[in-house]
Amino acid sequence: MSVISAATRYRVDPTCAPGTFRGRLLRIGTVAYTLGRASADCAQGHRTAAMASEDPHDIRTLMVTIRGQLLVRQDDQEFRVGPGEAFLASSNSSFEAKLDHADIALLTIPGAEMDNRLRPGTRRSAPRTLDINRGLGRVLVGMLGELFAQRAHLSAADFDAVCDRLVDLLCMLAVGDDRPDSEGGLGEVEAMVRRYVREHATEPGLTGATVARALGWSLRQVQLAMQQAGTTPRDLIREERLALVHERLRSPVHIVIGELAHSCGFSSNSVLSAAFRQRYGMSPREFRAQYLLTHRVGAA
Repeated sequence: MSVISAATRYRVDPTCAPGTFRGRLLRIGTVAYTLGRASADCAQGHRTAAMASEDPHDIRTLMVTIRGQLLVRQDDQEFRVGPGEAFLASSNSSFEAKLDHADIALLTIPGAEMDNRLRPGTRRSAPRTLDINRGLGRVLVGMLGELFAQRAHLSAADFDAVCDRLVDLLCMLAVGDDRPDSEGGLGEVEAMVRRYVREHATEPGLTGATVARALGWSLRQVQLAMQQAGTTPRDLIREERLALVHERLRSPVHIVIGELAHSCGFSSNSVLSAAFRQRYGMSPREFRAQYLLTHRVGAA
């Protein structure tokens, strides 16, 4: 029997002889992320062009092979993904995956969460197949395993916070050697600017000039470093503040929406609402209401 997987947004069909199929699909998740485990002797998951066109959400799916073989076809290319490898699939085109006595982990990620972390030039060039045997890949897989193991002990906000960090690691792993280098010291400047902005995003007076002054560089150096990374100091500050608002809106603790703008560094509620709507397609109040409704339904 075919099923539509909420975890992967694909149709899943057994491919074994009738009566011989063995498999399972487990999923947990929130409004933003979904984590799943799929195990099957012989099954095929696919997303047709029609399904892709009907779904307005830009979702990326990370598939990690734990055991067996995963055969993936997308955009007229075929990939064999064995243990120690992962595949990053896009939801924008048709897709097919076959499990051969395989056990895989899946993480669905809003496309915007990855795009906002990657330079424009690397979004299209990021590889589909990733090495997870060592380094960042090994760390990422370890975190995925722990997230699944501890799922019963995490709040929705905790779950999303861990997934946010996983996306950070995934983007670093995906771009590999295409990350900004240290030519002219700009790579080092970029890293320091990003760290400083993340730590001081709530300060209303934060600007490219104040960042440069605090770090001992000229404003021009900071602007050049961020230009090389495909953004500007102003856009970076706005994105960090929006990420903070997004995280706080997912908190189970009662939130006064009107206080968010000031507490997250925005000059007014109207400025926050306009930026949040442009980034997430809805107002902070609408996002909060949707999140609470979905969370209550999930808890029930």
